Amino acid sequence: MKRVLVWGLGISGRSAVNLLKAKGFEVYSGDDARGDSFKEFLNIVDTVVLSPGIPPHHALWKKAQEKGVEVIGELELAWRFFEGTALAITGTDGKSTTTRLTYLMLKEVYANVEEGANAGKPLSEIVLSNPSCLAVLEVSSFQGKTLKTFRPIGGAFLNFSEDHLDWHPSLQDYLESKRNIFSRQGEEDFLLLNARDPRVSETPSKARKFLLLEEGSQGYIKGGKAYFLGEELFEVERLKIRGKHNWHNALFAGAMARLMGVEKEIIREVLYSFSGLPYRMEYMGSFGGVEVYNDSKSTTVNALRSALESLEDGKVILIAGGKDKGGDFEGIKELVKKKTRLSILIGEAREKIAKAWQSCEVYLAKDLESAVSKAFEFAKQGDIILFSPACASFDMFRDYKERGERFKRLVFELGGKSL
Repeated sequence: MKRVLVWGLGISGRSAVNLLKAKGFEVYSGDDARGDSFKEFLNIVDTVVLSPGIPPHHALWKKAQEKGVEVIGELELAWRFFEGTALAITGTDGKSTTTRLTYLMLKEVYANVEEGANAGKPLSEIVLSNPSCLAVLEVSSFQGKTLKTFRPIGGAFLNFSEDHLDWHPSLQDYLESKRNIFSRQGEEDFLLLNARDPRVSETPSKARKFLLLEEGSQGYIKGGKAYFLGEELFEVERLKIRGKHNWHNALFAGAMARLMGVEKEIIREVLYSFSGLPYRMEYMGSFGGVEVYNDSKSTTVNALRSALESLEDGKVILIAGGKDKGGDFEGIKELVKKKTRLSILIGEAREKIAKAWQSCEVYLAKDLESAVSKAFEFAKQGDIILFSPACASFDMFRDYKERGERFKRLVFELGGKSL
């Protein structure tokens, strides 16, 4: 790996360029968004580092493979220079919350801990500033697909459901990309797996496996309490984060921390004080007796399912929609009918979702502003406005954060006027 082409100059791409230059490599770079061409580079580079958003069907990926040029992602690149150890957390939903909780627990005990990868700081940036740390990494399937030497000492595979079929060529490819994160673990490593889904629980790995969520497995929740390896970890009613999905996230994080030697008292202290991450069922407040939740990070149907299940029946005014990722919206039609009074749909997927939810009360809005305005117009005291798109944001926004910030501003602008 002497000459390297970095393609895609977002946060991870720029970090990869900085790392390679710092290590003395000859670096070329480009980005589709700038109209750059990669053709002139393929005959002179040894390795291509792709941004996570670039799918396998992209022409650069295909041409590089045809020419025998190595294709990796930023996480794999950074790992080759990393001198520390890592924990890896993946799953269709809940990755960011579980990663943050695990990091918060570990930093109470370990002097040198970093949080990053798919959430927050790229590993390349960590390598440049703190190369010998313990890194708690959220790893996506996009990153997982191009890993070749990555080996975490501990891992968690939280759940799996249909997602990212606009990027992965098949559901099986999506699953194998997740599994690849843990494929190089050894017998001295550990891996926490969701016992409820054989696609997850049967993940190939030489690591010590711990199954969670089913009663009788190594970790489960029963009678309002969470247990791991026969010990009581925490009481779910004392958690500030809402929903059973967050109880599960807390169990995975607590179990991982426990295996890393963190005392139960510290695990409880972190869990009971944690109020959640921005844009993940984030409570905006009560406006004239109407509660508002910002779940902009919801980019999958399963995330929407979890959000709805955490709220009261027949009280929800839902705002959903965006860029479709191949989600099965019809599969949650009965839950939507049970939980919502009205669903307000936006974005490219709004017609598809409306068709899937034909028997539900739906309204098509032209943009997020008109959707929020309609929600407050329709809401009455005791209702809950939930913004949980179940879609990607790229048809209308740069990312879920920009989408979430826009929703937040609209709530405070329109909420007071409407109620």
